[in-house]
Amino acid sequence: MPSHDIITAVPLAFDEQGAVDLEGSRRILEYVAGSGVQGALVLGTTGEFPALSIEERNAVAMLSVEVLTGMRVIVHVGAASRYEVSQLIAGARAAGATEIAVLTPYYLPAPPDEVYEFFSEVVAEAEGLDVYVYMFEARTGIPVDEELIVRLADLAGIVGVKVSGESLDLISSFRSRLPQGFLIYTGSDGDFARAGAAGADGVISGVASAFATPFVRMRDALLTGDEEQISQLQADIDEVVEAVDGSPARMRAVHRLAGRAVGGRRMPIPEPDAAVLARLERAVPRFH
Repeated sequence: MPSHDIITAVPLAFDEQGAVDLEGSRRILEYVAGSGVQGALVLGTTGEFPALSIEERNAVAMLSVEVLTGMRVIVHVGAASRYEVSQLIAGARAAGATEIAVLTPYYLPAPPDEVYEFFSEVVAEAEGLDVYVYMFEARTGIPVDEELIVRLADLAGIVGVKVSGESLDLISSFRSRLPQGFLIYTGSDGDFARAGAAGADGVISGVASAFATPFVRMRDALLTGDEEQISQLQADIDEVVEAVDGSPARMRAVHRLAGRAVGGRRMPIPEPDAAVLARLERAVPRFH
């Protein structure tokens, strides 16, 4: 039976000059800590990791483990090079993390054998940590290769995979070929209710970092098998997924609307316009 885990993908706060705002980020993490989800993934796509330095990422990892006491904290340590990944693994260890996610190498093309070798080296260095493979072809250019993930699942230390931007049909295909107990998470927030039937163990959701309530309610309904409630709650999840549209800037806007000073952006992503802000403001009392 799937656990229907909700792992929140956490956005960060930045000040008006674009520097990482650790106090603003703490406020976001405190919301996550009290939101009823099962864990958090920090420094992933939602955390705008490509725009952060090694030192900044390690500082956020330390903060996240400190704030999210008693919760699962998956620290993303992926980077374009093994050199950077090595420093980020060390930072995750120093922070006290026990779980890490590693994006496939990106920007320059890498064939499956090179990706496999990359992860072989990563898991050797990360001995003692649970490692999740993070596959996101739309952002990395590295195909979500079923044969590759089956090979990677045999490496000691790799305990699961996060798959973003792919259909539930592919999740089902993965499930049929991966070992019992190997965790599969989808990055598709809107598919949370359907993901379990496809073989996923849950969702890694950026939207839940701003609007946790419909996801937590949906998990309760899924665990009790309340089909009527599941159908009703899907409309709520569809509403917040469409309103946030995967944007860290919109997630931060929700926190500002809820009274948290979380600053602006670092990466050149659009801030929500007046119509979007009005929609988010309407959603805050219902779903935040």
